[in-house]
Amino acid sequence: MPKIINHDEYRQELLKKSLRLFTRKGYHNINMKEIAAENGVSTGSLYHYFPSKENMLAQMIAWLGDENVDEYIRRTGSIDSVRERFDIIVNYWKENRELYQNIMLLAIDVFRNVDMKQWKEVYSFFAERYTAGMSERLNISRQLAKSIFIHFLGLSFHSLAFDESDEYNSQVDFLDTILRPPIVDAPDDLEKAAQKLKKVTRTVLMNPLAPEKTTTEKRKIRSKVITTKNKK
Repeated sequence: MPKIINHDEYRQELLKKSLRLFTRKGYHNINMKEIAAENGVSTGSLYHYFPSKENMLAQMIAWLGDENVDEYIRRTGSIDSVRERFDIIVNYWKENRELYQNIMLLAIDVFRNVDMKQWKEVYSFFAERYTAGMSERLNISRQLAKSIFIHFLGLSFHSLAFDESDEYNSQVDFLDTILRPPIVDAPDDLEKAAQKLKKVTRTVLMNPLAPEKTTTEKRKIRSKVITTKNKK
């Protein structure tokens, strides 16, 4: 009896195996023959699923975006607490530094090499999936979810300059500090969340100010200025 192949699953498997090759060597430095060899299949079989290298690149980033959101939804699907969901996604962000870097590298390749209309469709699909998933699972506005998505695009690009994960993780911790009061605390106690956000603003977001001089110190300075003027 011939083996029944699930073509969607097989296509995803080909994309998964090809991902490292694309991100390691770049779009222009590989060809379909090399991609087929990486997957252990014939070039004809590869063309059956992907009519061109350009098409494969576009499908790859769409698949990555889908996988990223689906995995988070799977992890939080049975959890009702927004606090626990938020903790899970913060850990998920930290676990997937390399994934986000790969998505960024692929996105740059797509922008440079794929038809602009197709690029916009791929990006819009990815952004929409991420925004909708984040908004639904954390019970936040789509605008805030979209801002988080855009932040991670920048963070992924920024982290490419660092070999270690420390810089990336410290930025995730910073985002956690800022977002936790409005996302986690506000639904239970708005006043408490406001106080926490006020403290975060004062201690983390604002530039520390020099301690204000006492009235006595101000008088001494004023007296010194007056004395100096009189001598002149």
